[in-house]
Amino acid sequence: MRLKGKVALVTGGTRGIGNATVHKLAAEGAAVGFTYLKNSELAGELERSIAAGGGKVFGMKADIRSAADIRAFVERAASEFGGIDIVINNAHHAYQAKLFEEASWEDFQREFAQLVGGPFNLIQAALPHLKKRGGGSIINVGSTMARAPRLKHSFYVAAKRALSGLTEALALELGPYGVRVNLLTPGPLNTEHNASHSAEKMKKFGEETPLRGRIGTPEEVADALVLLTLDEARLITGADVLASGGFSIA
Repeated sequence: MRLKGKVALVTGGTRGIGNATVHKLAAEGAAVGFTYLKNSELAGELERSIAAGGGKVFGMKADIRSAADIRAFVERAASEFGGIDIVINNAHHAYQAKLFEEASWEDFQREFAQLVGGPFNLIQAALPHLKKRGGGSIINVGSTMARAPRLKHSFYVAAKRALSGLTEALALELGPYGVRVNLLTPGPLNTEHNASHSAEKMKKFGEETPLRGRIGTPEEVADALVLLTLDEARLITGADVLASGGFSIA
């Protein structure tokens, strides 16, 4: 249990990468707080699953775009678990792909509010607790589309690239406090988030993935996220770590 005694926060914990990450962190001994926005039933199932294995966990309904919601989430975790060591910004809601000329400024604002505003809120709220602990690990979940854009995703690509810039800037600013800040970039995954893609398109994504010619799983991405939280990764900061099977370089 490599994270015994650590406290982790995960946004968007009920599905996909978030769900797998909550399970992996708890299995490594971390106490975990996670957010969800709509599905209290799935949140309850996740809480019961972790608790049944002896883990410490709570789920909290919170909109990452709301600074007040996120402050309440952070304060609950710090109060119940005694501090904060790990912050993982994962939450994002599916959107309808559009060509740029069909997109509205509201489409861009929505993505920036989620993918930059959400991490902004959580990092600012958690930072005093990370400093108090003498350091910690912040991981922002990126996207291969920020490296290799595809048609009809201009607002998503722009927001994810902004998140990459924020990651590097914070790695410089927070390094003196012992806080590491990294980006973890997965490739296409078979998740509910990608449910709108056809089986043929997902098969093509697999064929475009150099490593074994298949797309990854949320559990494999969660494994990579956990690796970045460990003491063995103590010199890794400001990095964009690809957990995509080489998808973005093909």
